[in-house]
Amino acid sequence: MFVPTADQIERPGKSLESGTSFESRLVQKIKKQCNDLATFQGVFVATPNGLLLAGSHEAVHDPQKVEQHMRQGLEKWAKLPAAERLLSKAEFTKAVGELAVVEAKSQYPQDGLVLSAICRDLPRGNKPDASLSRNAYNQDYAWFRKAETRAFLPAQPIKGAKHQVAREVVERLARFHFVDLVRGHTSSYPQEAVERAELSAEVTDVNGNLISLRFQGRTRTSEVHDGVHIEGKWNAPGPGIPKLQKRGVDAGLEGQAVYDLKAEKFVTFDLIALTSRWGGNAYNGRLNDRDFGPSPMGIVLELAGNSAAEQVPPLYFRYYGWK
Repeated sequence: MFVPTADQIERPGKSLESGTSFESRLVQKIKKQCNDLATFQGVFVATPNGLLLAGSHEAVHDPQKVEQHMRQGLEKWAKLPAAERLLSKAEFTKAVGELAVVEAKSQYPQDGLVLSAICRDLPRGNKPDASLSRNAYNQDYAWFRKAETRAFLPAQPIKGAKHQVAREVVERLARFHFVDLVRGHTSSYPQEAVERAELSAEVTDVNGNLISLRFQGRTRTSEVHDGVHIEGKWNAPGPGIPKLQKRGVDAGLEGQAVYDLKAEKFVTFDLIALTSRWGGNAYNGRLNDRDFGPSPMGIVLELAGNSAAEQVPPLYFRYYGWK
């Protein structure tokens, strides 16, 4: 049986490459068994104690190659003595203790609002495009605390009531979640890049404790970089690469939700952002195809589940400013 996992190398504080936590130590152990490539990225099959069984540093997008790694890993696993497969009792106890400390510090908004945000390119013409790059998608999570969640509703939620959602709440979406993550990693937007951040809520129905809402709005971010490379700029000049790195997202928003006044939480929440995005950076996959837009991109936000896999912090959580 495989337990699929994924981790983010870049993070607040120490990265996996230089950290000292159990998680970092495990990744570093696996890395030491690979070749000397600088990257920690790749697809790897390893035992719970960090013994590398198979894998590659390549950005493996071919399902057949991944299958080969898995089969190689299973063959080696079958030949391993039980003692070489798992953590020792002492190592396991230490790891459990460390993870408990991490969980105690979690800022996951248990009583707030957690949204799954999936982004992908939208069709650019009448002909279907079966290329891997055009059909790529990515996922992130957006967090809102309990007080911020209530800000999506009018103070007096009666049928027909209208309400402008607080700008700082909408700005969080514009800066950190309406970004071009379709094919890779990009940088968030600074506050000064937000030109519009508007979202209105209208109560369309009241059924006991259940308040039905309709959302409409628009956000727009726009930014220009000039000078030496930093995150968000191109890191190499060349044919077709603009000297000025311009990027932005213009998003039209529509959605609906149902809020339970008694439970003080959303029971449904669906928001669609139909966007025009342009630009990119060195790491988000737009450079190779010179795919600078403007081009259509869609982002769908909906309630996330409660599983551990869906409690992953937002990519730009370190910029939320929560304390």
